[in-house]
Amino acid sequence: MPIRLPWTNRADRRRWRAATTFSELAELTARWLEGDIRTHPGVKPNYGPDDEMQPLIPLMAAANRAGFLTDSFQSGHDAADYHGNLWEQRAAVTGFVADPELRTRLAESAEKAGFLLLVQFPGDYQQRGLVVTRVNGMDYTRYGRTWTPCELRGAWPSRLISETAFDTVAGAAQLTIAARAFEPSTTLWTVLDQALHLPTTTGS
Repeated sequence: MPIRLPWTNRADRRRWRAATTFSELAELTARWLEGDIRTHPGVKPNYGPDDEMQPLIPLMAAANRAGFLTDSFQSGHDAADYHGNLWEQRAAVTGFVADPELRTRLAESAEKAGFLLLVQFPGDYQQRGLVVTRVNGMDYTRYGRTWTPCELRGAWPSRLISETAFDTVAGAAQLTIAARAFEPSTTLWTVLDQALHLPTTTGS
């Protein structure tokens, strides 16, 4: 079992503090997902993604490098745990997108495929988000809920992130895509992968 120290190592702290752009934050997030960096802002130091998320890591890393700064993602699920509690999950992903062309491409692909979609811009009305996990039929987890300024700063703390870098996240659109059914499915990931590789429609 790996030893997880309760603090961020100096190398990781330097990497995050040096980031000034949205794309640099997304690249560091991709490296954290891949295990190259041991700490991510808003996550307990030296903890990476849950083991069950490993099959999605290559796609999520690619999404970040394409400009979709992921905050959370989960696979579809519909089964009882060893205590007998029924866990139902929609395949879903949520995060931030600063590039309007990428945001439009992802949103259009999601809508065409019939997925649930939330797109929020800074200053929009408060949104409760989408229920993506239920336990024994009760709502358990939501994606796409509006972040308060305090919550967003807590997820991207000033001890790790410069004001310049934080402003790029605070100014980006929040994008949430989820399957409609609470069940195992790979369709969302296929559509997301295809959308990430579509050619740009903007002029060179």
